[in-house]
Amino acid sequence: MYNINNPSNWSWSKAFDEMNKTVHESEMTQQCINHVLNYPGEANSVWMSLNKTQQDNVYEILNQVL
Repeated sequence: MYNINNPSNWSWSKAFDEMNKTVHESEMTQQCINHVLNYPGEANSVWMSLNKTQQDNVYEILNQVL
């Protein structure tokens, strides 16, 4: 059965639009995490010191914001 929402049925234009949307959301998520957690630019950021529950909470907030 044909389903227009199935990615295999998308046009190239729609596929690239969806990819760009996903990349943009990913970049915004990373920037928000860096700003919220005062990322110092070092390999061991504050994010790595958060436990799984705290990381999940940050993602939940970001999903509501973005």
